[in-house]
Amino acid sequence: MMDIVEIIIGFIALLMTARIFLERSRARKLLYLCCLSFCISALIALYVDSPMGGIVAITYFICSTISSNAIAYTIEQTKHIE
Repeated sequence: MMDIVEIIIGFIALLMTARIFLERSRARKLLYLCCLSFCISALIALYVDSPMGGIVAITYFICSTISSNAIAYTIEQTKHIE
């Protein structure tokens, strides 16, 4: 069961990576980057089977959340520029 979950999350991460490079809109690139960072956080939590792995995943998740807020702010600012 975990293998299927890891494969699905990995596929989503690869899809977001491709979309980051193919997308022209800066705002959408930032959204895909945000999704990619959440995928990485999930993969860290699934692959590392130790308490330290959990701590690393939680730390990465918190940093991803902070970066998501920065991305949302940047998207709002780019609306004024474009």
